[in-house]
Amino acid sequence: MKPPGGMLALSAIQANTCAAASQSALARARELAKALPDRRNSSATSGEVEMAWWWVDHDALFQEAQEEWGRRHEALYQLEANEERFIRVELREAIAAVEAAALRDATVDESAVRRLLRQTEAPGVWAVPIFTPAFCEMVIQEVQHYEASGIPLRRPNGMNRYGAILDQLGLEDSMAYLSRRYLRPLGQLLYPYLISTGDADEHYAFMVRYKLGEDTQLAEHADASVLTLNANLGLPASQGGFKGGRLAFRGTRFIDEAPQKMAAAHVSFDAMEPGEGLLHLGGHYHAALPIESGERVNLIVWLHGKYEVVRVAPYKQEEQLSAKERWTAFSRERAEERLQQARSQLG
Repeated sequence: MKPPGGMLALSAIQANTCAAASQSALARARELAKALPDRRNSSATSGEVEMAWWWVDHDALFQEAQEEWGRRHEALYQLEANEERFIRVELREAIAAVEAAALRDATVDESAVRRLLRQTEAPGVWAVPIFTPAFCEMVIQEVQHYEASGIPLRRPNGMNRYGAILDQLGLEDSMAYLSRRYLRPLGQLLYPYLISTGDADEHYAFMVRYKLGEDTQLAEHADASVLTLNANLGLPASQGGFKGGRLAFRGTRFIDEAPQKMAAAHVSFDAMEPGEGLLHLGGHYHAALPIESGERVNLIVWLHGKYEVVRVAPYKQEEQLSAKERWTAFSRERAEERLQQARSQLG
């Protein structure tokens, strides 16, 4: 006698389940990738909500698949141990000097740091040499290595369709170190009236890509941050790299009256060296103008407070941080972290 049809269906489901379970995490992740819509057809205005729960539900699988696939440049995941290779020497030495002076309770002379910060054509937007060419090349290669795995890669944000969230690659610790030791005090130095203790302790880091046939430009917007780093990773036009893609800055929300009606000031990315970045307030409205040729790749870091809070109320003069406070914060935090770790080990 034949088994009931329900038994056959159940057996088929069990067989399929067992077959799926026997697959490696990498194979299962690649299978799931087939469910993703063509990125060219995705939204360029509200992409952060596209399949949001799908990514959450499969995050553990994608992490397991990534471990199976492996990394290309292990050093990228340990920025603190490799900052001599990855952070420009002039910035590294200038910041180390002011940190040392602040910790000694000596007079903190920030002039060496200030000399590295160049006011751009856009008021309130500063250029800074931050990454080495080796770092730029390796970050691009690391994202390409991940893309070659076939593991689904989530779009970087709601407007950019091409690129990567760097935390998804496992670079969270490196980006946290970059943010807390370098970017946060630089932001507090440049914008003391808006960035103080607790306002820029957390980060969101991602890479974006512009080229013909993909994203070529970005509409005007303000960032979900108190401070933004936008660093060029690609070759400039003078070295055969990309052309076009200027940034157009207008006014800053909650500071300027009718900020989006202000005249635009332009900053040319295709003249910047690999590893040179821009620092600006997250509320500074800006747009990326169309790229003309080549491929523009940028590493972007948003800094904000706990729970993604972005402060907008200005600080009074007497509330602003001193040089000593901003340049000792990282060391004090590290000391507290080591103390907590020691306590936890003691039980």
